[in-house]
Amino acid sequence: MKPAPMWDDRSPMILITFDGLGDRPCEELNGQTPLEAALTPNLDELTRIGVSGIHQPFGPGRATSSERSHWAMFGQTQTFPGRALLEATGVGVEIPSQRPHFHLALRPAVIRDGQLHAIGRVSAEDATDCLDLFDALRVMPHELNPVLHPLRNGECILESVALSSHEISDSDPLFGHLHPVLKPLPLDDAVDSAAAKASADLMTSWLSAAVKMLQDHPINKARREAGKLELIAPVTKWASNKTELKTFEQSTGLTGAAVTSSALYRGLAETLGMTQTHIPSDMENIQEDFEARILAGIELSKTHSFVHIHTKATDEAGHTKSPSLKRDVIEALDRACHSLIELAQTKTIVITGDHATPSTGGIMHSAHPTSIVLVGPHVHPDEVTACGESSHKSGDLGKIAASDILPLMSHYSHRAAFKGHATGSCETIALPDNPIALDFSEPTNENHVTQINRTGIK
Repeated sequence: MKPAPMWDDRSPMILITFDGLGDRPCEELNGQTPLEAALTPNLDELTRIGVSGIHQPFGPGRATSSERSHWAMFGQTQTFPGRALLEATGVGVEIPSQRPHFHLALRPAVIRDGQLHAIGRVSAEDATDCLDLFDALRVMPHELNPVLHPLRNGECILESVALSSHEISDSDPLFGHLHPVLKPLPLDDAVDSAAAKASADLMTSWLSAAVKMLQDHPINKARREAGKLELIAPVTKWASNKTELKTFEQSTGLTGAAVTSSALYRGLAETLGMTQTHIPSDMENIQEDFEARILAGIELSKTHSFVHIHTKATDEAGHTKSPSLKRDVIEALDRACHSLIELAQTKTIVITGDHATPSTGGIMHSAHPTSIVLVGPHVHPDEVTACGESSHKSGDLGKIAASDILPLMSHYSHRAAFKGHATGSCETIALPDNPIALDFSEPTNENHVTQINRTGIK
């Protein structure tokens, strides 16, 4: 009997993230979400030919950040190294291994009842003042003696040899309208509780000294006299520690690439050893910007089994708190998706959001449902034909977590690894693209062969 014919019908995978796509129904859009209210003929067609569902990255009721969601969507179960590391890597800053470091922002603020209240963020017109004040922080006498690496306007990466642990809480309240600037605390589950406490105390001392110095600085005295908010709130977050990590290919089995849009996503790709094409975000020409990203992703998919394409446009629109603007942005992105319909004949494609960014109310990110659509040559369509959170609730994918996305894509691209089949030194989500083969290129050891023959083994 002849063996059954074998062929390779695996398809490349493309994950497209509309950052902050999820939202909630709002009165301005007649009880619909921005996605439901948008005219999306291309996303509707992709829904019709694919399977859909609801993506809740970490389960019902759990809001998340972009970096944590992407880490899980990329199939990573290894310890998250911290966003400050990703941001630093994304702008080319090399942080020494095991050196605690943080994101440091300078914020406008006022002191009320002995507490420091950050108000909004710095603007472009504050740029020169921020640079001068960061210079003052660099030379301020203090045991912490931090190194401050420029990041963006009003933002730096802070590292210090005096810190023995990164396992301390944020001083940045994030929700400045609700909380004052916070005291850094050692984390309850810190590996070294004594080191965490010492680092938290040292950071607290430096922040207190920094606020006093900033209040007395001539720049803030001049701002006060001009009726401007003083830049007196240095706040820290995104504690990080650089450790040895597996690459994306080592941890998933897949050769990975990304079309990146900002320092965060450049750093994420670099940290995981993924090939990248960087296209800075163009928020003035959303359709053209996204079309360029799709074309770049298609090119990368010719040589890589997994490609990530990211757009920040939906998240930026959500943060403006204008539902109609977010609707319009989604319509522009939809117009750029026309090429994906034909592409789905040969590639497995997922379109989803990393979290919800409500375009109404005071919430920054939320746990509202985020749509997910999956199309590809091996996909049998479900009965859903319209793109939107309400319709996708009845899709065949059901409710899935961020960690489900890469396994689902691997399954639908005929790349799923078998549980219990060890193809390498660690378990991978997908069949490895480059498993290590047993090498028979070296000459046979005749003595070893003779010894085997003497045992009678043939």
